[in-house]
Amino acid sequence: MKPFCGGQLLDAEQSPFGVALGKHQCIQYALDKPGVLTVVPGYGSEAELMEVLDYFNVSDEQKDYSVIAGYTPKESEGACVYCKHCHPCPAGLDIALINKYYDLAMLGDNLAREHYLTLEKTAGDCIGCGHCDSRCPFHVRQSERMKLICETFGK
Repeated sequence: MKPFCGGQLLDAEQSPFGVALGKHQCIQYALDKPGVLTVVPGYGSEAELMEVLDYFNVSDEQKDYSVIAGYTPKESEGACVYCKHCHPCPAGLDIALINKYYDLAMLGDNLAREHYLTLEKTAGDCIGCGHCDSRCPFHVRQSERMKLICETFGK
């Protein structure tokens, strides 16, 4: 996984959060994602390599990326952007993919509807535990959204 999003997360003007994150925060965030075993940060000089390797020497506070929850872009608040911050789901739902298929279907994509209907676990399998709600940096009420998606697709 590339932790700096092509450098966008390191630049306040390009970052979707409107602020630059530190390299150590980006690396920790990437490593915390389910299934990620390693990250491959880019560097252009020996000094940048040493800065990346310094990750192993900095405090947990310097790696803490929880501040991103406070940087949610206003235009994204309440909208699922399929980032998978809500994962893992205790019920095993792929919440991001369910949302993506729903959004595409609402735009008229019949193929997305068909793909949704073939998922092993659908919105109807949501147990309403709220785990996803508490983890979403975009403040999407996923447990409520799962009810809407279930009603829309009938499962």
